[in-house]
Amino acid sequence: MANHLKIIGEAYQKFNDTNTSVSANKEPHSLRAFKRYKLNSEQRNKCTNASLTLGTLGHDISEKAIVKNISVDECIADKEIQDKIKSYVTVDMKDQMKFEFGIKFLKDICQNHIENIKELPKQKWQTEIEHIKWIDPINVPFRMFIDLTGDTHINDLKNKFPTVKYAPLKTKQTKENPNRIGDWTCSHPKIDQRAFTGDLMQIALYSHTTGLKPSLSYASATDRILFTEKNCEELQPENLKRNLQELIAYEIAWEKKLKAANGSVDELLWLNIPDFSEIRKGSFWWNSIPQEYMEDYLKTYV
Repeated sequence: MANHLKIIGEAYQKFNDTNTSVSANKEPHSLRAFKRYKLNSEQRNKCTNASLTLGTLGHDISEKAIVKNISVDECIADKEIQDKIKSYVTVDMKDQMKFEFGIKFLKDICQNHIENIKELPKQKWQTEIEHIKWIDPINVPFRMFIDLTGDTHINDLKNKFPTVKYAPLKTKQTKENPNRIGDWTCSHPKIDQRAFTGDLMQIALYSHTTGLKPSLSYASATDRILFTEKNCEELQPENLKRNLQELIAYEIAWEKKLKAANGSVDELLWLNIPDFSEIRKGSFWWNSIPQEYMEDYLKTYV
């Protein structure tokens, strides 16, 4: 039967999993085990940093401007957006400066996303449409919220915020530098001419789920590119199938670890031991974790 009842697999049930996602499969397994199984939902909500918060703001502003056909300035001035900006608590000084530079150039990044979307056929867009999709042989459904859904295309927005550096002036500054705030400077990333693998897996799932054409919008304050099947071979139908199969492979590997852990969070943590050097240097994946949670996590191993 085409519409037969689906039952969540036992390995997932033992960990109270009701769905999986692309974002979970993008994470290192050690972080996925810790963040999604050891921490509760309240604790997970406290795991953030400038990059993650700016990413959410960039999505909210760009999507609202595109769907409602209003200016980026209007969207940024919105009380909800302003409240999110004002309420952000920085992790450290570098995180604070990344946030300040990100806010400073937020309008330019969002405007570049809008310019990218204008390259697609004109259509009515909807934002954050939820889908639940079962894909064999995975024993749990994918849950997804698609950034932009149109009549012919779907799109996912990828923000590229400035990188920051501590660089005190040796002599008095006589000329205004928009890329400097106090002793800190920023540089704007050049957009890669190839889409990232994780993003390709994501948009492959979205296209498979909706039947719509895939597109990816990458934008920094100074650069932008829209990937479609016309300028990106990876977004052509046959390669989309391969990208989807790679996503499926990642989730199959995860389910095997859940089976081995047999419902034990401690066992799952041991099956996914972290790279301690990555934690010590505060890499992107780990610097969003509050210190108290990290100290408790590391007691599992040392």
